[in-house]
Amino acid sequence: AASGYFLEESLADFKLQLGLGFLEGIFLDQRKRDGKQEEVVVRPRRSAEEPCGLHSVLLPVRDLGLGYDSDEMVLFKYCSGACPRMLSNHDLTLATLQYSGALPHTTPLRHHGPCCRPTRLEDMAFLDNAHRWHKLEKVSASACTCIG
Repeated sequence: AASGYFLEESLADFKLQLGLGFLEGIFLDQRKRDGKQEEVVVRPRRSAEEPCGLHSVLLPVRDLGLGYDSDEMVLFKYCSGACPRMLSNHDLTLATLQYSGALPHTTPLRHHGPCCRPTRLEDMAFLDNAHRWHKLEKVSASACTCIG
């Protein structure tokens, strides 16, 4: 428990002193335990944004921006939504080693949170205005997950 408190305290100080982007989700909170005031790390509030998932929009082929002249309407599916930021053991260890001076601080570390990305893509077929069929490979999402 004591080493856990030391790690939390070190990471909180590290975040405050260096302003590392990947530690932005760490917040300090003042709490009393056994009559003593102490600072502890607490998780941020969850976002009200919709979680990562598959969405779709019906639009004309020409709006896909791929240069096809077609009035045909297609269902384009895409991934969008919030992904939780989770610090890995590697992130925590790296921060501790840099804070202690065991590793040099060459440049500020920037670790962007995970992104909602497609894990599977499907093909799309349509008829253009000259009555020719076209098949676009891997253009529309069929499954999504948080990556990174």
